Amino acid sequence: MVVAGILVSEVAFAEKDVPNLKDPKMIAAGHDLFLAKQCAHCHGADGRGGVNLTQRGLDPEDIFQSIADGREKRGLRMPAWRDVLTDEEIWQATAYVMSISQQPK
Repeated sequence: MVVAGILVSEVAFAEKDVPNLKDPKMIAAGHDLFLAKQCAHCHGADGRGGVNLTQRGLDPEDIFQSIADGREKRGLRMPAWRDVLTDEEIWQATAYVMSISQQPK
């Protein structure tokens, strides 16, 4: 039953169009969400706190899923935002995370 749910979720996700995550307006909107939703409280103002958002090689679909459904890693729990943010807002936040993961350290 769980496997079927995961497969359905993956198929539904694969059918969604991934927007242009390099669009400056999308990145700016994601940065605004990062500040407005207090993401910096755990991730730090530069994204390096808690679970480091600036590591290279992050996958946009994984970031989207982590924001939407939450995640627990190394004893730290990221809350799910699916019921708070729209898919468009989650993609905006994803665009921002991708942008800071590509900045030189």
